Amino acid sequence: MSGQKPEPAPRYDGEDIEGQSTTRRRRILRRAVMLPIAVLAILGALCGAAFTSKVANHFGYALPEDKGLPHQVQYNGRDYRSPITCAGAQWCEDEKTPEQRAMPYCMPRAGLGMTEGAGDAQLMKVDDVFTLFGPSHPLFTAGAIPPGETVTRVVVAASNDCYLAYDLVGGP
Repeated sequence: MSGQKPEPAPRYDGEDIEGQSTTRRRRILRRAVMLPIAVLAILGALCGAAFTSKVANHFGYALPEDKGLPHQVQYNGRDYRSPITCAGAQWCEDEKTPEQRAMPYCMPRAGLGMTEGAGDAQLMKVDDVFTLFGPSHPLFTAGAIPPGETVTRVVVAASNDCYLAYDLVGGP
């Protein structure tokens, strides 16, 4: 035995040869695995919440579905609302009057009646309504608006020859 190195005796105090606790290493490894899982779960919940009509109506973006336009849109720092649409939210359907329920979802361009005496309003594209994972919907005003003036009604194109009118919230 004189020239051989003695083998280290196994340790029973929870430490390995490098002096680091095996339970500490397991704890670090567990945290390294659990943290990304928790972050992915939170991100998944947030992404799922973005597709709810309540969130779409609050932030004023459209959902990628039929009748997915929001209840309220913003243009030029002002809010505009439509009683016809609400991105499919049930509270909106419940609050509609019988007259509103009988109204069509959208109107053809000729039926907008945005100018007196003219059936075909001159619509001017001024902005877009963002759609989550879909093409934006153009937002129009009736004709050119002088700088500094507030329009009382904007129109959003839901699809081909299908328009929704949004009225100004509050006073001009």
